[in-house]
Amino acid sequence: MKTFILTLTGILWSAQLLFAQRENANLLVQSPDGRTVKLAWFFKSWNSDITGFDIKRKDGLQDWVKLNSQPILPEVSVKKNLFIVDADENEEKELMAKLYKLLAEHKITETDNSAYLQQLNSDPKAVQEISAIASRDYDVALITGFAYVDHSVTKKTDYQYGLFIQGTDILLDSVIWNYGQIPDLNAVKEITSKAAIPSRGIVLLWKADINKMKDGYVAGFNIYREGIRLNATPVIAADSKDPCEFMWYDAFANSSNMAQYSISAESIFGVEGIIKAYTYNPADHPGEYKKAEVTEVMSLGYYFKDGISVQWKFPQEYERFLKGFYVEKNNMPEGYKQVSPLLAPFTRSYTDKSSSPVSGYISFRVTAVYDDRTTTPGTERLYHYFPMRPPPPPQHLTANNTPGDKKNTFALSWDPPMNGDTLSDAYSVYMASPPGNDFEQAGANTRANNYTHLMRRGIGGLYRFYVAAIGKNNAVSDNSDTVAVFAPSIELPAPVISKTILDSGKVIIQWQYPNIADVRGFRLLQNKHVIATENDLNKNAREFITPKQAPGTTCDLTIIAIAENGVESENAVMVSVTIPSEAPKK
Repeated sequence: MKTFILTLTGILWSAQLLFAQRENANLLVQSPDGRTVKLAWFFKSWNSDITGFDIKRKDGLQDWVKLNSQPILPEVSVKKNLFIVDADENEEKELMAKLYKLLAEHKITETDNSAYLQQLNSDPKAVQEISAIASRDYDVALITGFAYVDHSVTKKTDYQYGLFIQGTDILLDSVIWNYGQIPDLNAVKEITSKAAIPSRGIVLLWKADINKMKDGYVAGFNIYREGIRLNATPVIAADSKDPCEFMWYDAFANSSNMAQYSISAESIFGVEGIIKAYTYNPADHPGEYKKAEVTEVMSLGYYFKDGISVQWKFPQEYERFLKGFYVEKNNMPEGYKQVSPLLAPFTRSYTDKSSSPVSGYISFRVTAVYDDRTTTPGTERLYHYFPMRPPPPPQHLTANNTPGDKKNTFALSWDPPMNGDTLSDAYSVYMASPPGNDFEQAGANTRANNYTHLMRRGIGGLYRFYVAAIGKNNAVSDNSDTVAVFAPSIELPAPVISKTILDSGKVIIQWQYPNIADVRGFRLLQNKHVIATENDLNKNAREFITPKQAPGTTCDLTIIAIAENGVESENAVMVSVTIPSEAPKK
């Protein structure tokens, strides 16, 4: 039978939250005023070599100095002198009074050191249970021999405290404390409340700064109404999944009347933080929590191309109690998930563009979020989208080109629908023209299994095609195989003369031109006369040197690209070059 464990409603939340990052022995320190130093120690598991503790302190590089005059023993006894508070008579009297009260209420039983150690050595959970309860009541830690108060700090400097096994130099853990250092326990934020409907009472809710809780070793929170503390022990998180959310139910409050509350954080050392005030006003709370009703769900485009429109209604007079709405969707059978950010209270529609199945059932609902953090999932609306079964892709696509006078005709054909294909209704043809690679729809859809594409502009090269089938429900098939067919140029771009250079009466002309598959070469004209043909300048030529010109001659130069089929480009922009006159002989 465990004779030393308190029957307080303690759990392991505090110990797990605060000490998870430390080693087996954890010595913690905190000062309520920057002078008095409170120490407490906790264990994840017990060391059988421990029979008691010594607390030692040192300043800088000085040697350790033991503070306790007697070993600090794990035990519960009314006979021992509570020197652990460093002979402060008032604290000792208050501590003894609490010990007698706990004994009288049968919340604790006297246990000598040997029995206490036997329990700790034999039960692995015992030390964790002691740590959990002591972390929520510093007086219990002092009474049971797991804490110490140092009142003797005077020098304004850094101190190091060490926890030792009694009578030895075996250090279990140490911690640094600086004179004047006090904790920041201003951890309370976002207080709200709500009437406990239909029961009598008021529910307080608040959030806390988790980093300040960890840094300040917060054990929980204290609740006051009209200055009177309501909780016996610090209030811990209502939901272990979210350690930042807290709740207190004031069952004796009248939810029809205003009430003044305040909330403060309390550390495991019994140090209380800033008390934050809050006023409960029944006018700020709805008499009942209304739900949003989805009135319409509508697909925007095939395959939900532009999303799904969701509309709902909600009583306007209740908007003032809201933070807003969340739109939630169930792609059955996945369950509901939020698909919108928090929408303003006046919002009544939303377009969902998240992924949806292309066939089957979908349901939507809108959840109202009230200022007091109450959430009310609304009525759901079922939506059945017509099954979008795509047809099979077209098979055996072929393409041929027939050149003509200033035109190219492409004839495409593919297999007709297979037996049993009841889905294919039309076909879309896509073409990629050289020199790029991007496909674009070639023209209007066709219901036939062939297509003729007439092209009156374009350069020569490989033209690529594929076809996709369109179903009766507008679902699109996978693409057919891609075919490529060569077509000659119908037009050519004009060359660009980039540079002319004079060299000993000759003109060096250079030009730029893209790589086009069926360009035969270039024709160079000087003063409107051909001085080089496509036989002289092949498709790879980009430079030509004219014959030597007479001094003072002006050369007007231009160039034309010629395709294999004789198509000519426009003339390049003409450039004029004048050969300098020779200087007179002396």
